[in-house]
Amino acid sequence: MVAAAAVIVAFQLFVPPIVGLADQGDFQRIIGRFGYRAERSGLATLFIERKYVRDANSRVRDWEQFSSEYFFVAAAVGLNPAASRDGKLDLRVMGFIHAIAFLAAFARLLQVSRGVRGRVLVWIAMLLILTDVAYVAYCNSFFAEPASLIFFVLLAAESIDIAQRGFATRGNLLRWSLWAILFVLAKPANAAPGFLLALFALRFRASAGRAALFASAAIVATCVVAIATTPKEVRNANTYNLVFMSVLPESRNPAADLQALGLDWRLQDFSRSGAFTPETMYPQMEARGDIGRVVTDATVLRFYLARPTRFWRHIQVMLPVAMHLRDWYGNYGPETGYPPATRTRAFAAWSDLHAVVLRRIPKVVLLSLLAPAAMVLMRRKRELWMELYALLGLCAVTAFLTAIFGAHWDDIKHLFSFNLMVDAFLVTTIGWVFQRLQRARRI
Repeated sequence: MVAAAAVIVAFQLFVPPIVGLADQGDFQRIIGRFGYRAERSGLATLFIERKYVRDANSRVRDWEQFSSEYFFVAAAVGLNPAASRDGKLDLRVMGFIHAIAFLAAFARLLQVSRGVRGRVLVWIAMLLILTDVAYVAYCNSFFAEPASLIFFVLLAAESIDIAQRGFATRGNLLRWSLWAILFVLAKPANAAPGFLLALFALRFRASAGRAALFASAAIVATCVVAIATTPKEVRNANTYNLVFMSVLPESRNPAADLQALGLDWRLQDFSRSGAFTPETMYPQMEARGDIGRVVTDATVLRFYLARPTRFWRHIQVMLPVAMHLRDWYGNYGPETGYPPATRTRAFAAWSDLHAVVLRRIPKVVLLSLLAPAAMVLMRRKRELWMELYALLGLCAVTAFLTAIFGAHWDDIKHLFSFNLMVDAFLVTTIGWVFQRLQRARRI
């Protein structure tokens, strides 16, 4: 299974024409910290750029935030002199580092799931999902999503190991907490489900003692730091997008909503504009303090919480979008001759299933994620594996709510962790159903 995954991943990342994911402005937040920039500018979301050159002025300090993705970038930069003849950083070196880390995590996932009933079916599902281009394309990029993917897979593997034991040793807890911390550090959006992970760490007090308290505190601290260090520019841009791309387009009385938020009602003319679209009012509103002081992300959240019908309406609008795994960013470089924003169709079966099937039943998916938690609450005898199953569902719902109420730009990319958790939930459900069927046959 690991060999099959290696072949599929290598075919996508390294066999010409290589598959990657075009930049939409976030690459510089990661690679700029290491003194590199794209060799060619202006490719935007249409094409990938394979070569990155040194530039001492490449940093965008106002937008930078520490990410566990830095570990992979640092490894690629360190390896590059041995792989590059011209000194330029090749995107495939980044892909190689990501691929090695991913395959190691995948191998660990397979190893701990050997005792799962119906493991062959579960392994095939894992292979189909995790090698889909929707996940693999990120490896040839400087987005933070690969760190979310790799550390989530390791966290899932450790959870399976704990579930099979029925308790967590101190070694289990140490690894589980480490992967949780690195997952949270990948992106600030991962902090919200991170708080649930911190709370669940206390569940291991019986077997790990005080170590569980320290683990929980460490995860909480990481979540707080991830949120507190989110750049001001990122928060303000997200606030603008939420107001003008969510609140106003979904409103039946935009002028009243603007006044409720403390803004001029005449700004309704800029409904559907984004912080980075040509017709935006974002720079002027940020300079005046309308965005950042008068209205913040917390202000918008209070607006929704005070209006349950609007809260639910926004969820309904975003649910079908959330079932898509792939954005429209190009997967190829301009040298391939493909039209702008061309997306590969190879190894896209799982993402196609998301777009065709899950998109039609988004409410069913959302309610299913809550079902294990309800089952745990109704049962008198609690099993650790069931509690971990419930935790996964609750983390997925939390990731969904964080993505749709925390920003409204690059929605599919921001829903990456949510979809990753949904897919893990579906695989877990397959294993659970298979186990129930086997028990029924024995009876």
